[in-house]
Amino acid sequence: MKYTEIRQNIWQIADDDGVYCTLVKGDSLAVLWDTGYGKQDIRKFVEENVQTEYIVINSHGHPDHIGGNWQFENIYASEQALDEILYFAKTISSAPVRYNLKKLDIGQRLDFGGIHGRIISLAGHTKGSVGLLVEEERLLLAGDALNPCLWMFNYGAASINQLKNTIENLEEAEFDNYICGHSDKEISREFLKTHLKNIGTMSTDNSVKGVTIGFETYESVCEDENGKSVIVYDEKLLTD
Repeated sequence: MKYTEIRQNIWQIADDDGVYCTLVKGDSLAVLWDTGYGKQDIRKFVEENVQTEYIVINSHGHPDHIGGNWQFENIYASEQALDEILYFAKTISSAPVRYNLKKLDIGQRLDFGGIHGRIISLAGHTKGSVGLLVEEERLLLAGDALNPCLWMFNYGAASINQLKNTIENLEEAEFDNYICGHSDKEISREFLKTHLKNIGTMSTDNSVKGVTIGFETYESVCEDENGKSVIVYDEKLLTD
């Protein structure tokens, strides 16, 4: 299994098809952030590289982030993500829900020993999306909630307005960079301004209509000095 060391004791673990899980190791506890498609033995990798107890957290409920849940006994997620997990788990015939689902609270603080994490809401990509703010590192684990190419459709997606509110609320959050579920590179928080600029000019008139994994969608693009924001969305989420 391939991985990239993002920071000391923070690894991005490569799964199939460009999906990444994150492992954060403290002195007394570790966290595995997402479990990928589940085609690889991620539990074996974690237990070979972690000498402490560990917990597993799902950033949200999409199949490419919960597919390996079956390898563990307990999975933590936000209350709304629990519904997403149960919904999308039905599509993963090889990975039935035999694990215990446990609720995380927004604002909950986790002590890993020398490293502290705080759960924050990142509702948008899905209503149950959350991030883990690694306080000492000023680094946010964002799952798919802040991807440069951000999908806003399918079961559980929040409105574009909710996405806007989430990003605006992050202005008060104490982080400099974030990592997402489809890259092993850190992204500057400055990029979120590009997402906001994209949202501010978004309409079906200036978006490209298409079909994405079987869903009728629109694609809005904005590019500036911070990078390229692509938001693929369901038209009804503009007004929800």
